[in-house]
Amino acid sequence: MLTQAEFETKLVAQLSDSDILQRYNAGDPIVIQQIRSMAAYLSLMSREIDIATLEPFIKTRDRSIIADASNKNILPTATACQHQMLINNNGNNSVSLSQGREIEDNSGGRPWRLLQSVTIAAGDSATVIAEQSTYREVSYTVPMTEVFHQAEIQLQDDMSLCVLSIFDDDTPTPNQYALQPRWMNVDIDDYAVNIVTDSLRRLFVQFGDSERAGRTAKIGEVFTFGITETYGYVDTSRLKDASLVDINNNAEQKLTIKFISGGVIRAGSDPLNINQLRVLSSYPSLYDENAVYLGNFDYLVRKKFMSRCHFISVWNENLQDRYYGATYQDINHLHVAVVAQNQDEQSSIIAEISQLIGHADNLYQDRVITETVEEKKYALTISGQLAAVHDIDSVTAQIKALLVEKYGRTTLSASRWLVNGFNKQEISTLLRNNISAFQDRISDFSLIASSDSVLPHQWLYMSAESININLERTADSIGTSWIL
Repeated sequence: MLTQAEFETKLVAQLSDSDILQRYNAGDPIVIQQIRSMAAYLSLMSREIDIATLEPFIKTRDRSIIADASNKNILPTATACQHQMLINNNGNNSVSLSQGREIEDNSGGRPWRLLQSVTIAAGDSATVIAEQSTYREVSYTVPMTEVFHQAEIQLQDDMSLCVLSIFDDDTPTPNQYALQPRWMNVDIDDYAVNIVTDSLRRLFVQFGDSERAGRTAKIGEVFTFGITETYGYVDTSRLKDASLVDINNNAEQKLTIKFISGGVIRAGSDPLNINQLRVLSSYPSLYDENAVYLGNFDYLVRKKFMSRCHFISVWNENLQDRYYGATYQDINHLHVAVVAQNQDEQSSIIAEISQLIGHADNLYQDRVITETVEEKKYALTISGQLAAVHDIDSVTAQIKALLVEKYGRTTLSASRWLVNGFNKQEISTLLRNNISAFQDRISDFSLIASSDSVLPHQWLYMSAESININLERTADSIGTSWIL
């Protein structure tokens, strides 16, 4: 990689105008500033190109991962938590609460909306389902006519997009625009839009082109954006009491609202973080929300449910026949093994995954077989020698803590099917970079990993018990003993 000074020298060597060259040699700031600006630009660009050539398969820089997520249209959307609430009416009059009524939890001050209307008789109680989200409508006027016009979605601070609906202003009935990722299966003049994101993770509504797909947004047209936002992840163990945001009458003052213990309907989740996006960046770009070759829906399911599951594995009948034997019951079926982070929504996540796969490819509608996950601990033996200055017990504890933190039961590294187990080169690099005892020129170590085959339904991870460490201390740090 050339430095900025080297680029400047080469640029000056290309000057063919003697007057400009004389001005450069004389120190004319106008000429020097232009040449050095170009040299700085080329230096920065060459640095980016050199780094990019080092990561053709595995993205390492955060900037590359975010760019890959933007190209694959992985949106920074969140999942709203849904929870059951118990409403007690301690008054003498019945009280009715309409759908969409806002409630605030007393533990974090987050807003919740009722998903159903309810009437509570005097002295009685009722159970309702509420969602941690807010809904608002924003009017947008198209400022100019252009194909694939984009309008930014302005979100509230610390909140993420959950659901979006778009209507035009046609009378008497407004037209609703469907959300179609990447304009797939969208015909000319269809009422459809696409949601895109940029490197800053901002969200934009992308209108279509009347000559290719969708409809062109024309100047002066007015659209209504129905934006549902949420705070994402909610620690449901802290949810206790709640209260109405607005009190409309005296009867509503007699209401007491509590979150039902174990009443989680759907756990909330934040947008995918950089580590989760790093996993998705390793998939080929041809995988998306549509039917894929040989029914490889692992990417789609992982993209939608990674933040809510500890383990996800999706495999087709080809892998089923290879690892479990061929049966007629597996023809044109997919198999799914999932472990939800919140066990209360295990069954609901499986139902959502089946619905998602059936929507992507109707061949697998109601043809998703759920398998029971089997936990399997990864046996790893580490043998090595340490310099005399290191304490063996302390180093052993450091190694186990590091490996369990990286490859433990609930880690991202163990969240998928590992057909060949964990990568031993990656483990070696991790130990060498993070264990100071292995960073001198005397200490050394070797790895012996389990060679057992891993089946698609097996959840492979490390634990402190599965890691066997055999370390010994060298006699000295020189190699020859002094004899007096």
